Amino acid sequence: MSENLFSGLKVVDCASWIAGPAAATILSDFGADVIKIEPPGVGDPWRGRGPNPKAPTDYYWQLTSRNKRSLAIDLKHDEGRAALHRLVSGADVFVTNFPLPVRERLGLAHTQLLPLNPRLIYASFTAYGEAGEEAAKTGFDSTAYWARTGLMDMVRAYDSYEPVRSMPGMGDHPSATGLYAAIVTALYRREKTGQGGLVQSSLLQNGLWANGCAVQTRLFGDEVPHRPTRLEVPNALANHYRTRDDRWCIMAL
Repeated sequence: MSENLFSGLKVVDCASWIAGPAAATILSDFGADVIKIEPPGVGDPWRGRGPNPKAPTDYYWQLTSRNKRSLAIDLKHDEGRAALHRLVSGADVFVTNFPLPVRERLGLAHTQLLPLNPRLIYASFTAYGEAGEEAAKTGFDSTAYWARTGLMDMVRAYDSYEPVRSMPGMGDHPSATGLYAAIVTALYRREKTGQGGLVQSSLLQNGLWANGCAVQTRLFGDEVPHRPTRLEVPNALANHYRTRDDRWCIMAL
């Protein structure tokens, strides 16, 4: 596949942290021109979050927001919002994961931006979806993706075991792939209809999909068995084994 598949595609990345920006990064990998909007002075809060501040490059940041051009805009002022609206009027994709009430205050809601550009794909990412009493809540992958979906509970063998903490971005990056898929689907629809529109994804949706087998089991009224320890696995060819040189291997049949 050509790396310039999306050459000429203009993307406005008005998101922060990982899941929203990473979806725009995938577009940039295939040639899209991505302009990342950041607050003046401090920039995206994900900057400088890497575990090694003395590293020659901010590799966490490069992983999630490479290939982009950054533009500092103060969206709390009318002039800043007007500048963003000018960008949006000529863009193909707008990506945001700002909380829904914040979008309304800053003039970034899909009802406010889509009328400016009928071909715009408005890609919205949230923690818990955009309907219901939790729609306005904020969340991170450790809460909305890992804990709320049952993944954190299901990977331990017994309730008495300590819950397992998630790795940084463990739910964000897979969820970004889901948002990317939604954007590409909308671009395909635009090729057929000429119209843009709203696409949505969330940490909760993606976490439930990742834990879909257990979720379906509960929806059908069955109990979800605990994950057995390696001493309880009945199939010797589907287990973990410790080697003499203190490494681990997995057998699967």
